[in-house]
Amino acid sequence: MKKPTPAQVVQHYLDTFFAKDVERTLDCLTDDVVWKVQGAAEVPTIGLRQGKDAVRAWLAAFPQHFKPLAFRIDRMFENGQQVVVTGDFTHQILSTGRTFSSDFAAVCTVRDGKISAYAFLEDSYALWQSFQPV
Repeated sequence: MKKPTPAQVVQHYLDTFFAKDVERTLDCLTDDVVWKVQGAAEVPTIGLRQGKDAVRAWLAAFPQHFKPLAFRIDRMFENGQQVVVTGDFTHQILSTGRTFSSDFAAVCTVRDGKISAYAFLEDSYALWQSFQPV
């Protein structure tokens, strides 16, 4: 059987994430994965996490704070073991009812067929604003 390309590994991760299949999503990651979402520390899903247990907690927190309304991949670039995904999304912030839309870039490193590093970049100021009380 042919080994999946890094881009295929990342696409599989995205598919399992949006299917809300936590165990299959975690199977896409190395045990020592480094997971980073840039932004204000007051936003619950922002920050650096290391290892599958920390990412499991992040995956559990995400649906407590966000209702995804739209997610579109514009492009996926692969260079060696690095994959960059660009696109845009819209989420509803559950605590405020506000809608948050942003372009994004996700930078992933793939090692041995699994994601070993994940960095998500979005409009972190607009995200922080969306979490502020109405």
